[in-house]
Amino acid sequence: MINVLKKTFQTMFVYFVLGFLITINFQNPVTAAWSSHLRENMPVCTASGQQSSLQIISDGAGGAIIAWEDTRNVHFDIYAQRVDAHGNVLWKKDGISICSAPENQNRPRIVSDGSGGAIITWQDIRGGISNSDIYAQRIDADGNVQWTKDGIPVCAVANAQNSPCIATDGAGGAIIIWQDFRTNYADLCAQRINKNGESLWAKDGVLVCGTSGAQSAPVVVVDGVGGVIVAWQDFRRTYADIYAQRVDGSGKTAWERSGVALCNAPGHETFPVITGNGAEGAIVAWVDTRNGNNDVFAQQVDGNGTVQWLTNGIPVCAVSGNQNYPVIVSDGAGGAILAWWDMRSGDFNIYAQRIDLTGNALWVKDGLAVCVEANIQNCASISSDGSGGAIISWNDNRVSAFDVYAQRIDPKGLAKWNNNGVAVCTASDTQCFPVLVNDGAGGAIIVWQDSRDSDKSYWDVYTQKINGQGSLGD
Repeated sequence: MINVLKKTFQTMFVYFVLGFLITINFQNPVTAAWSSHLRENMPVCTASGQQSSLQIISDGAGGAIIAWEDTRNVHFDIYAQRVDAHGNVLWKKDGISICSAPENQNRPRIVSDGSGGAIITWQDIRGGISNSDIYAQRIDADGNVQWTKDGIPVCAVANAQNSPCIATDGAGGAIIIWQDFRTNYADLCAQRINKNGESLWAKDGVLVCGTSGAQSAPVVVVDGVGGVIVAWQDFRRTYADIYAQRVDGSGKTAWERSGVALCNAPGHETFPVITGNGAEGAIVAWVDTRNGNNDVFAQQVDGNGTVQWLTNGIPVCAVSGNQNYPVIVSDGAGGAILAWWDMRSGDFNIYAQRIDLTGNALWVKDGLAVCVEANIQNCASISSDGSGGAIISWNDNRVSAFDVYAQRIDPKGLAKWNNNGVAVCTASDTQCFPVLVNDGAGGAIIVWQDSRDSDKSYWDVYTQKINGQGSLGD
């Protein structure tokens, strides 16, 4: 009898342990690694509603933090998700709510908090449709929001504040720039927020530029010593020009009161993009119509506000046909690598150029052909490859619906992957508007809007890692 009871107890114990292990396994499922299949990829968010306006930064550990606009609750809200270096989604399924306040929150912008988390800013109309404000939130590496629920007000004065951009302050906080209509005219203002969510400058921000005409489309980069350099399109004259200003860590502007003119050539200069030059200055590029069509020009400004290249900038590409929407990244040697959509052939293709510190073009005159496949290639995005080159991704409909492709270019302008790029995603229906970040090992994590799922009227968010050799996955 004793032996029977003993065996019965042992059997029950074994079943109990097995049941416990199975339960634990279901509660903590092992997430598959990055896919190596062009039609599978990693879903970041497949919630109902639309997910769009994607932003991505490195998490500092080979993974990425992604933010987006989200209409799962009818109005636009802000959500975020973290994916680790191995392709595991780390936070709540379909993302963590950064802000779900009443009415719309959109145009998110994101920067690292230096501790594995992120600071996200956005424009917010919880105070009324005609009274958009600027809000921000910090989220830690584990997906916990650190400041007030639904974010802290960066600027909530009368009239509209919109179009925020953001840079790290180098101390766990951020500097945020936005377009501001408190005077009924479009000016630029800025605020510095520390890691605890406290405003360090004047309440509701300091003035960056308040001259006549509209200042709009601000872009920002750190100056390397606790401040930032801001560039924008400026309508103080009849046509749009490109101006810049430096703001130090205390909120004081360092250059001419109304900013330094980087380009006031005839015609419109619009859509500025910016990167640092590694020496407290910046390189700015833009779309330029001085020649009667859209070209790409660029200018370098040093830490004292003195332009370094030709008056009104150097031509990066001035061939026939339109060149649109440049993107830019540092080459790690004081210069920059740019990419853009190019219509010299009649269709949109992707071209790129490297400019050194003295303004010399280092690759093919008027740009290197990154992708000249049939049909349309557009919506380029760019990231450093960590070795002086760049990884570029884009929309591509060489087959039928738009897919996502990418290419790695080394510092000499040599393509490292397949001619005309490698496919990142060729799933059914449309994949578009990719953005990417360096993975720290010569590859990139790319994220995009995706309509492969049954509800074709809305976008989801998918991501994929491509390694330094151009293969999908680790």
